[in-house]
Amino acid sequence: MDQSNLNAPRTTSLPAAAKRQLAAAGVMLAIFLFAIDATIVSTAMPTIVAKLGGLELYSWVFSIYMLTSALTTPLFGKLSDLYSQWRLMLIGIGIFVLGSMLCGGAQSMEALILFRAIQGLGGGAIYALSFIVVGILYRPEERAKIQGIISGIWGVASILGPVAGGIIVEHWSWRWAFFVNLPITAVAVALIVVGLKESGQERRAHRLDFAGTFTLLAALMLLFYALSRSSHAAQSLNLAVLGIIALGIFFLMVFYVIERRAAEPIVPLDLFKSSLFTTSAVVGTLASMGVFGAISYLPLYLQGVTGLTASRAGMVLLFLSVAWTAGSLIAGQALNRVGYRASATAGMILLALGYSLFVAFKSNLSVVWVAVSGTLIGTGMGMVNLTTLVAVQNSVSHHRIGVATSTLMLFRTFGGAFAVSLMGTVLLHQMQRGLNQLSRGSLSAALLDKLTHPQNLLEPATRAQIPSSILPRLIAILADAIWYSFLTGFALMLLGVAASFFMSKDTPAKMAPRRQSAD
Repeated sequence: MDQSNLNAPRTTSLPAAAKRQLAAAGVMLAIFLFAIDATIVSTAMPTIVAKLGGLELYSWVFSIYMLTSALTTPLFGKLSDLYSQWRLMLIGIGIFVLGSMLCGGAQSMEALILFRAIQGLGGGAIYALSFIVVGILYRPEERAKIQGIISGIWGVASILGPVAGGIIVEHWSWRWAFFVNLPITAVAVALIVVGLKESGQERRAHRLDFAGTFTLLAALMLLFYALSRSSHAAQSLNLAVLGIIALGIFFLMVFYVIERRAAEPIVPLDLFKSSLFTTSAVVGTLASMGVFGAISYLPLYLQGVTGLTASRAGMVLLFLSVAWTAGSLIAGQALNRVGYRASATAGMILLALGYSLFVAFKSNLSVVWVAVSGTLIGTGMGMVNLTTLVAVQNSVSHHRIGVATSTLMLFRTFGGAFAVSLMGTVLLHQMQRGLNQLSRGSLSAALLDKLTHPQNLLEPATRAQIPSSILPRLIAILADAIWYSFLTGFALMLLGVAASFFMSKDTPAKMAPRRQSAD
């Protein structure tokens, strides 16, 4: 086979420059739509709960969206290797818009959760296909720069989302937090239709891996439910959770057997024969653990220990978001000069340094140093995120970019969910140990039960029940528990630093002429 042909897109020639730019702009708008939705909804949720009720279901509005997004990532990744990407993108946007409209019209919290699940199905398709389409439109040596720009959109969305959400809730109905998607979608669809429509693409008969797809979906649903349940339970690893995890692992084993025999597997196991793909997946997963752990538990430290309000804690976290954008842009410019290994290692070292501040200062980390920590973590994640994405796309032949990209994203999603659960388990265990050392005569049994969930310590009503002589000790217990949680994250980041040394020293430009076909 002529290796030079492997770098050409699947169409007979690259799209015209103008059409390619239109397509890229449409994809950027689509992923902006997906990224900003989460932050707008997060800001609007207190108002939504006040209107619809169902405070006990609060977390499921986010959990179900993450679950269904993760489920559609590998599915649309595989479909993008078999069918038209622009049509699949439009299907994904259509599902997302349908879910948004239903969410905006929801009359109960239960209905909102159901409609968020539908919205997540489309969101996962948008997330996966956006990066896949860019990988197809641009040559290997060009991908780093454009992927860096697209990754930077997340940072912009994280800044604009809370502001937009606040304005919408204050001046209009909370329902517009979902309806605002519609005009953005109309523009994105127009750009994608004009710029991305393929021509001359080779077609062949396909055998979709339905058995593997449904088995993977069952495994992911079970594991996500177990992770969600364990992170909110006082005893994270009880028998019920362990049983769900065991059943999820069993389905994964069945999935592995199915994939070995499938003609066209949804997650081809031979991807892992490429050392670049495997190391990129490992490093990307560990980096995702680091950033999601920080996003989840930095606010708890800022509000519970330093005493910041929720809005000010959110402002501190903007340092992480902006730094994520900066890290992506840095890696996008530097990859072709320094190579995968140097870029990934530098990013993982920054992540480790961010966590090391918590380990070194323990519970005495000031707000300024928390902002420094968030900046280091965000910059490191931006660099690793971009580096591993480009490395994975360049480790496979052109027609397998879709399934390779979606597999990496699947690993990242579970890495983040696992880290949040693991760090939460450590935190809850240490919190329980500290509470057990307090005199039970000082606090009622009901109050002690509430305090085993650290988030309750942030509630004014709960704090009002705590004697003033006991409150400083409880804050110290929380600070100590968070320290152990970040120590766990620091250990994971050190593993990521070690794993990054096994990545290739090559640059995208050097790899392009000699990339091997995986067919």
